[in-house]
Amino acid sequence: MNSSFRLSMLLKTQLRLYSTPQPAILNRAMGQHQWYIHMSRIENSKTEEIASALAKLRKDSQAKNANLVLAFGPDFLAKVTSDQPEDFQPFKAIKSIDGSNREAKATQEDLVIWLNSDRKDDIWKLQWDCRQALKNHMKVARETITFIYGDSLDMTGFKDGTGNPEATRDTEVAIVPAGQKGAGGSFMLAQRWIHDLTAWEALPVGEQEKIFGRTKKDSTRLNEQPDFSHLSHTELREGATADATKPKRDEITRRSTPYAFHDGSVGLYFTAFCKTQKPLRERLERMYGVNGEVRDRLTDYSNPASGAFYFAPSVEVLDQFAK
Repeated sequence: MNSSFRLSMLLKTQLRLYSTPQPAILNRAMGQHQWYIHMSRIENSKTEEIASALAKLRKDSQAKNANLVLAFGPDFLAKVTSDQPEDFQPFKAIKSIDGSNREAKATQEDLVIWLNSDRKDDIWKLQWDCRQALKNHMKVARETITFIYGDSLDMTGFKDGTGNPEATRDTEVAIVPAGQKGAGGSFMLAQRWIHDLTAWEALPVGEQEKIFGRTKKDSTRLNEQPDFSHLSHTELREGATADATKPKRDEITRRSTPYAFHDGSVGLYFTAFCKTQKPLRERLERMYGVNGEVRDRLTDYSNPASGAFYFAPSVEVLDQFAK
């Protein structure tokens, strides 16, 4: 066994045993302003230059007390670390089979930068400087600026994130455990959902509540869940989905915020973290009824214009990548 191979194995072992999640994943005290930037490598890009730019972004973000998550697509993660998590798949389009043509679009990229702070000027400057440093190596595929609306409301008027686990369980739910491949990291789903808010607001509140599976006023779970409700597709249980008599399984923790574009487009930027990727895929497959379920009726009023899976590696992996 040569020395370089032994060193590689030692580093992998250390990363799996001593791993720290990126703090912003677990920080529910998100800033009022959010900035999401999706990027892909261009021809002749240099990985070491990308690593240097991202290391500077981490340092500058810490100096400004801005929350930062760096997460990588499957292809680029292989350049970042050899310690690859299990079952990390690129996002593939998910299409309904009921003739409605509803679809969760796939727009997989190499990198997502998520910044948030109460100071919009700070995160603008942080992302601008990073983009300038990366411009000869990566291109911006899309970006979305979002904000916190009311008491964590979606623009539909319903509270987002009610189904999250208790904050004290976020590490258990979102972070790959020590000893496993990718320890300290987290699988991330990022989608920009576009709402047909005019059609939604034309619905009676009672009908809106059936679609969500919760009351609008205080986000109380409905005792009886219609088979088309959003909750009946996304609240995974040991028994039937949304069967409140059974324990929850494969939970995720959400960090979603709304956006409004100058062209009038409005919606929700959906971000979720999980210690494995499969529960993220399963929820989307159920929503679109690809396995014969009744499609989530929320997709009659909102559908994603983008969708990508990423992996946010541990602090130690990011430190090693910067060297």
